Amino acid sequence: MRKIWNGMKKDWWIVLLDIAAVNAAYILALLLRYSISFKIKPGLYYLIDFWVEFTPWYTLLAIPVFALFRLYGGMWRFAGINDMNRILGASGVTAVIHVIGTAAFLHRMPISYYLIGAFLQLLMISMIRFSYRIFLVEKKKMAGRNIPVIPAMIIGAGETARRAIQHLEDTPFRATVVVDGKSAGKTLDGVPITADWTDLSKVQAVFIADPDLSAEKRKEIREYCEKAGIELQDYTGYLSNLVGRIPLASLLELSRGPVTLVIDGKEQRFANGEEALSSLGGRYEIHALEGLKAELGKPSAAAYAGYDAWAQQHQEETGEEVSFF
Repeated sequence: MRKIWNGMKKDWWIVLLDIAAVNAAYILALLLRYSISFKIKPGLYYLIDFWVEFTPWYTLLAIPVFALFRLYGGMWRFAGINDMNRILGASGVTAVIHVIGTAAFLHRMPISYYLIGAFLQLLMISMIRFSYRIFLVEKKKMAGRNIPVIPAMIIGAGETARRAIQHLEDTPFRATVVVDGKSAGKTLDGVPITADWTDLSKVQAVFIADPDLSAEKRKEIREYCEKAGIELQDYTGYLSNLVGRIPLASLLELSRGPVTLVIDGKEQRFANGEEALSSLGGRYEIHALEGLKAELGKPSAAAYAGYDAWAQQHQEETGEEVSFF
């Protein structure tokens, strides 16, 4: 509860906007429902009295619901699909509250009033939170119009390639073509996909983002780019850390107290995370967590398909060994 309250205090201006939105949505619904050709129907004044009577109670119920759905205290400049899901959930709950509250304690309003009001409230609550991100995106686009864009090729058409395209949006590079033999003719995030990676006439940089690419193929691409004088970067290893797996090493490094690991069904106890980390040999991924007890198992071959080739090439070129746990 303290965290929720702190979030509300931090976003007090959003709370005020929400109070205005939840009430404005339903009064607008009444006006839309009972105004035809800009003429107010007599029944509107009768229902406005019920709306005025219910408004304070609805506000006192709606704002706590928004808080429980964690609509306060967020970093709205990074608002995404998870935030939208919470907004949808909170709007659905408050819509039900509005229907039950008016029908059970005051007067059942027209169905169109509930539908229009719920839609307008959802629209307003969403715009309050996403407008800041939209503003930043547009501002960034306007600022980027004067910056020269460097066309780039992305090799790969999977999740890593999609992340590479989004990552390049924060750089002078822009993906203009994606290379993938199986998906040629389609598009990835609006970027056309082709099967020919040797056509470098329209790009000035190449980014490898295919974890299944063999070391031999990577070497071939690198040599070809060097001859053509094209910049080449391998994003496979860098962006593979963003697919959602929990790095075991990072977790253990942060563990200061006793740690229990379950490896192949056998429990091992350690004084701290550093001791546990030093005792591990081989590669492990986290299958489950229960308190400070972590259950580990050998990862499937598909989980690291292609990463060994990238790691081998990275070690040969830099002399640095890559750790996957």
